[in-house]
Amino acid sequence: MGKSKKSQLKPTSDNDPPQPDNTTPSEKSEFPSDHIKIIKQDTSPTPQDETDFESFYLKQVTAEFADDLDKLRNASDFTEKSVPILIDALKATAGVYSEGDKARVMGKR
Repeated sequence: MGKSKKSQLKPTSDNDPPQPDNTTPSEKSEFPSDHIKIIKQDTSPTPQDETDFESFYLKQVTAEFADDLDKLRNASDFTEKSVPILIDALKATAGVYSEGDKARVMGKR
């Protein structure tokens, strides 16, 4: 069964009974649709956004895995050459997150 459409009633004056409101939604609007501009927010990441996320991510990872990183650093085969490799490996793991995930983490929904 179909629902019957209720028409809104509007008074024509203070003493008259309400009459059906036959105006269309666009007639009721204070702002005609031709005045409404849709603004598309550019959500593409900027280089600064990428750097901010990477910095945040590296701080979180190094804090979370501090004990493990100390074990690596104190290992007998850990040399000066190991540092850039470790840093690059940690940075690379930040790349597994989507741009949407990065934006959410950084509070830019």
